[in-house]
This record gives sequence, C-alpha cells and structure tokens, in this order.
Amino acid sequence: MEEEFQPGTLLRIKDYEFENGTTRDKYLIILLKNDESAYIIHTLTTSRNNPGVKNILRGCSTHQNRFPYYCFPAGEEIDGNGFYFEKDTFIFFLNNINKVDMAVFQKYHLQPFGMVGLAVLPKLELKRLLKCILKSKFVPNNLKSELSTFKDTL
Repeated sequence: MEEEFQPGTLLRIKDYEFENGTTRDKYLIILLKNDESAYIIHTLTTSRNNPGVKNILRGCSTHQNRFPYYCFPAGEEIDGNGFYFEKDTFIFFLNNINKVDMAVFQKYHLQPFGMVGLAVLPKLELKRLLKCILKSKFVPNNLKSELSTFKDTL
C-alpha cells in the first residue's frame, strides 16, 4: 500500500465515501505523504465543469480572477506511460484539499480493485500543481505551509 501513496500518484478509488456519507468512484491525486504521522494530503478531481470554464488549457488557470484551478484536457497523456482522462478533468481548489489518516484508505485497499494506481505525475507537473494549489485562498494555511515546504524540495 505504501507505493500507492507516493506524491503525484493518481488513484481511482471504487465507492469513495464522502464526508456526507454518499459514495461513488473517484479519482484523487496524492500530494504529500508523511510517515511519522501516517497521513496523506490529497485532492479530488472532477469532470464536472460547474463553474463553466471556457478555455480548456492544461495546467493552472484562474476562473474569472476568483479562484485557481488545474486542468487536464481530455486525451492528453499525463504521465508518459499512456494514461489520459477521457473527459476534461479539473481540480478546483475550494474544499477538496484534505489531510487524511492513511488508515482511512485501508478499506479501499482490501476490496478487489478498490484502489488502483493509474499514473504518477512527473515531478515538474506535480510542482506546477502544487504552485497552483498555493494560490488558492480556500486551502487551509497549515496545509499550505506543508505543501509549500514540500514543493521547494522538488
């Protein structure tokens, strides 16, 4: 299970359970893992363009000068190993950057195909993603501090 939590890893989680109790398959990207505290910081991706982003460009952009988001356009390879999203996929940094105890993910790991590693972002792309996250006023300061320190090591 350790290798699935390396920074930059894109996971598909079957029946991911949200804070409100609902479940559905979900993609997430591991941003940081800490062995001493046994936690990960992750962000969820979505293909739902609820804010109505019009310019679909890869990387970090700002929607109406209000909040940053990161985009992976449909069909563009992510990792050099052939993985791509079939739909335009976004990471909106509003309330989806979370610090979670690794034990929470044990239940997914135990299910057949419950947690599948799909790709690993190259270091440069991970660093660009972290820079984008750090622009958001919605990310808690304690997480910003940890992510900033980690970004500087890449």
